[in-house]
Amino acid sequence: MAGNAEALQARAPNTKDRLIAAAREIMTERNAVEFSLQDVAARSGLNSALVKYHFGNKDGLLLAILERDAEISLKQVEKLLARNMPATQKLSLHMAGIIETYFRKPYMNRLVHMLVHERGDEAAQQVSRFFVEPLARFQRQMLEEGVKSGEFKEVDPGFFYHAVGSACDALFRWHPESRRIWGVATINDAQRRRYADFVVDLVLNGLVKR
Repeated sequence: MAGNAEALQARAPNTKDRLIAAAREIMTERNAVEFSLQDVAARSGLNSALVKYHFGNKDGLLLAILERDAEISLKQVEKLLARNMPATQKLSLHMAGIIETYFRKPYMNRLVHMLVHERGDEAAQQVSRFFVEPLARFQRQMLEEGVKSGEFKEVDPGFFYHAVGSACDALFRWHPESRRIWGVATINDAQRRRYADFVVDLVLNGLVKR
């Protein structure tokens, strides 16, 4: 009977989506990338064995989550690149968009680093293929546009990628320290906007030609 129930669950519509949504919710609530399959089962109301059925293992689930999140983010960046506006404005919107993404999904940048650095070459190659390389390419295009238009100094695109990614994630990654040192209990939308303005101003002050 149990086997029949699992088979029915596996064939039910949206089973994969429910597992992904449950894992996302857990990581967002905990502001962490660690969880157990039992946590996902309890949150989704599905058998934990379905993770193996649909994704192979927990890492497969994590890759599926990141790939979906990356697809949404990269589509937004691609649309931004196509817009007819100064490179400075594009880059400002891009950085503010990254911070908004991390506000909604505070686990995302840490998930990238965990899969790239802790889960072996195959996971690292997949993440690079569907997220890191396309994002770095889009950012390089923005920088090149700015240099060509005379708005930006020439900078190393690799340095830019790492510096901006870390800066955009810092408010969320180090929230426990902010809670202890500055008494920031929660990060709300107003704080997110203030932080986005701060990071954009900080980066552009080092990038824009005076």
